[in-house]
Amino acid sequence: MKIISLVAVVAAVSSGSALAGTVDQFGTLTDGYGSAISFDAGTGNSNTDFMYQNHASNGGYLTMGLSTQFYYSSANGPVTNNGVDTFYTQAGADQSGNPSATAGAGRWGFKWSVTYSDGTSTGGVPEDYHMALQIDGPSGSSWGNLNQVYANELIAYPGSGTNYANQNVWLPAYDFMQADSASQGGAAGDWSGLGYNFNELGAYSISIKVWDNSLGNMTEVGTLAMNTEVVPGVGGLAALGGLGLVGRRRRR
Repeated sequence: MKIISLVAVVAAVSSGSALAGTVDQFGTLTDGYGSAISFDAGTGNSNTDFMYQNHASNGGYLTMGLSTQFYYSSANGPVTNNGVDTFYTQAGADQSGNPSATAGAGRWGFKWSVTYSDGTSTGGVPEDYHMALQIDGPSGSSWGNLNQVYANELIAYPGSGTNYANQNVWLPAYDFMQADSASQGGAAGDWSGLGYNFNELGAYSISIKVWDNSLGNMTEVGTLAMNTEVVPGVGGLAALGGLGLVGRRRRR
């Protein structure tokens, strides 16, 4: 799994009105026309096991998706889910043995996808759409903020220092995610820094918010959030399975 680190803190933009949200779905990333959307960020990253939404926008559909997967290799797995909005992964250090692995990494990463389809093409890079991202840790720590002030324009993978890629995979262990908002050019108190520890148990909440700026007025399209539960090793995942919480699929 190829992962690009990127920090995005940008200038403020004007506020806008919100469109009505759509129903959360789970499974293979699929646009509003029923076509599968490929996940093209790096290599070895699947378009399956996503929670996602389709929003009618600009004569087509904007598809927003979130997922969690093991880091680099199945040695860090399994990552399971409840088929709705929550993923389960093991605590502990990266077990992949990959020499390119990020220092201090755990066993999982999170990924997002924001694409546009117009009925003739599927899963294209949205033009004039902006995204903000926020991750909240189990001990009350955080990185990023869904305030429009921190929205970045979406561009093709791998993104840039001032733009989010429309599809990407990140780790909570990245150095920049440990820093607070004031040290990254934001307002003091907007995030604390994650203080990530791969042995820490509990829930991470990961959210994205998207705006349409095609008319220059930053109209809110939607917000999507998922949970990633870090549990104590394979035994913890087995216990969740015994309670019927792992691998359950919602019928569609």
